[in-house]
Amino acid sequence: MKNFRDLFLLVIVLILQSTLANRIAISGVRPDLLVAFVVYFAWMRGPVPGVACGFTVGLLQDLDAPGPLGLNALSKTVVAFLIAKAGFRVHRSNLGVRFFFFLTAMLVHDVIYFGIYTGGEVSAFLRQFFFEGIPSALYTTVVALLLLSTAERFSRTLLLTDEL
Repeated sequence: MKNFRDLFLLVIVLILQSTLANRIAISGVRPDLLVAFVVYFAWMRGPVPGVACGFTVGLLQDLDAPGPLGLNALSKTVVAFLIAKAGFRVHRSNLGVRFFFFLTAMLVHDVIYFGIYTGGEVSAFLRQFFFEGIPSALYTTVVALLLLSTAERFSRTLLLTDEL
């Protein structure tokens, strides 16, 4: 049942990423909900499922991305592993901890992605990282935390109605 729920959530995130993310873009900066999903999944499930999820989601995104094939898969796999190893024993309900983990994961993802995508050209990397990576990481973190708190509130409401 847990696997079905995770697959359903992934499909929802893919739909939201392809439809909603473009509509809520601010000055060309849009949230990357797929990285947020990978971070959340790896944080909750641990390193092995997290890495499998990061690779799968990244490969799905690579099939639609203009960059080199495997770049999203690599960056999401590394982020999933690091988050799962670093945050598996951390108290997950603290908003500050969540913000730190999501923001750090987004920034690490962008460093890996832009570092390889720009081919080591420092000025292009810095330009992309500061003008795309950091704003996108902040925006994604805020959107992910809002979606996560809404989903948790909704699931608590469902649990309370089941008890009545």
